[in-house]
Amino acid sequence: MNILVIPSWYPNGTDKLMGIYHKEFCEALAKRDNMNVNMLYLDRQRLSAPFKYLFMPKKEVIQEEGYKTYMRKMLDLHKISFDIEMEKYARVLAKAFKDYLKENPKPDIIHAQVTNPAGYAACKLGQKYNIPVVVTEHATYYERFFKGEDYKYGKYVLDNSYFTTVSAYMKKEILKMSNQCDVLANLVDTEIFKKERKKVQGLKLVTVVGLRKVKRVDDIMASLKILIEEHKIKDAKLTVVGDGFDEEYYKNRCQELGMEKYVDFVGRKTKEEIANILLENNIYVMSSEIESFGIPAIEAFASGLPVVATKCLGPEEYVDDKCGKLISIGNPQEMAEAILEVYQNLDKYDIKYLRSVADRYGAKSITDKAIKIYKELLKK
Repeated sequence: MNILVIPSWYPNGTDKLMGIYHKEFCEALAKRDNMNVNMLYLDRQRLSAPFKYLFMPKKEVIQEEGYKTYMRKMLDLHKISFDIEMEKYARVLAKAFKDYLKENPKPDIIHAQVTNPAGYAACKLGQKYNIPVVVTEHATYYERFFKGEDYKYGKYVLDNSYFTTVSAYMKKEILKMSNQCDVLANLVDTEIFKKERKKVQGLKLVTVVGLRKVKRVDDIMASLKILIEEHKIKDAKLTVVGDGFDEEYYKNRCQELGMEKYVDFVGRKTKEEIANILLENNIYVMSSEIESFGIPAIEAFASGLPVVATKCLGPEEYVDDKCGKLISIGNPQEMAEAILEVYQNLDKYDIKYLRSVADRYGAKSITDKAIKIYKELLKK
């Protein structure tokens, strides 16, 4: 079966984690029997550097692990006009697809990631070439695609694709606008995190996060302060893995809270490094305002860590009392109490159960679901 994946995001800019799950999905799918997988990506360059764009190579083929990424660069015109940007994207993708067909067989399925712009442009290709299109929505802000100036593009995608979302809560909302939607969760490379654990001394918290204010990492610091000062937990530490636009903000908040001694900002790490860091901690904490899914929490389960997470939608689908605690958003006191309860009952969390939750989102489970969808579309 020939599959062409068309993502809206790809980890080739300053944020090397942006869309990394699209690459991991392609790698896992390419390893399955009788699956020929490639990726076609339009790399939108900012208007702020037109001369840089003028002289850069416009086409590139990248040999990935088990598949190729065919990359085409274009200027990002959304600041001039959203309509112009969408139609330009569709035209450039159509030209890139023609070039792709010169070297590759016609895809049996096009699988686009995110409604706009990739989903819309992929549906245009599907209509022109009579190819079934699957669209998977990942964005936390997905609702904007179905109202305002985005509406006509979002509606076109719903009407001309097999639409999927990464979370059940998103599916529920989509079904208010369409009579078809399925869940195809993010694929998580769980195996790399399944290492032998040793007992960790003291209260060791960890979070893996892009440092933006919506992640509310300072709530974790504030809750740790409560645990240290009110509950007299002395051997305590929070490890913050990741970087981002608001890194300095969080470091300043750490100083304001007087928590420099107890918080380590270790920056961005590879998956192998994260797997080793998780082994040095005993509770994973997620403090976000909203998460469409929450991949790091699944990685924590694979490592054998219970999770304390805010009720930020995505994690509500997999965090239960057998693997952690769900708490209110923006409430450090409640977070502290939940962390304390989990800490005092660490021995009661069954590592086999934690890993069974993670395995629901492992490579085999997610690619099985994707292949089932592809086969059903081809039958039709």
